[in-house]
Amino acid sequence: MSALKGFAVRALGREDAHAADDLVHDTVVAAISRPQAFEGRSRLSTWLIGILSHKVVDYLRSKARLAASPLELEPPEDLLDPAPARTPERALEQRQAVRIIEAALPDLPEHERLAVLLVDVHGLEREDARETLGVNAAHLRVLLHRGRHRLRRALENADVSACP
Repeated sequence: MSALKGFAVRALGREDAHAADDLVHDTVVAAISRPQAFEGRSRLSTWLIGILSHKVVDYLRSKARLAASPLELEPPEDLLDPAPARTPERALEQRQAVRIIEAALPDLPEHERLAVLLVDVHGLEREDARETLGVNAAHLRVLLHRGRHRLRRALENADVSACP
């Protein structure tokens, strides 16, 4: 449940925390009402993130129709949980990189942010992410490339090397 909430908050921003809660609730209700839809081809958590990502995209589309201005998001507090480092210096570098990525993620264009969250953070299969975002495979590759490039540039501008 916390992974679903984390995804929703990252995708929507802290100011939409209530909407994130509602989308998580809607996701659980949808999963419970149609358990036969889970075919076992992926982990249950991946299936739930897929349902939630569809709901997030729908929510963002409806919100974009209501407001012509771009979405402004506050940085999430727990984007990544880096693996333990071997040295204190490496641990500090990883923490700095995570903070920079967390700060840069909300500045990404909406589709790039969602693509990076779905594929890189939550491990959704590219085909599922492509379908969720309503883009073709080539467009998803472009979204991931651009989003990753912008995040890498933020790390370079802060003089922090990317974590492996």
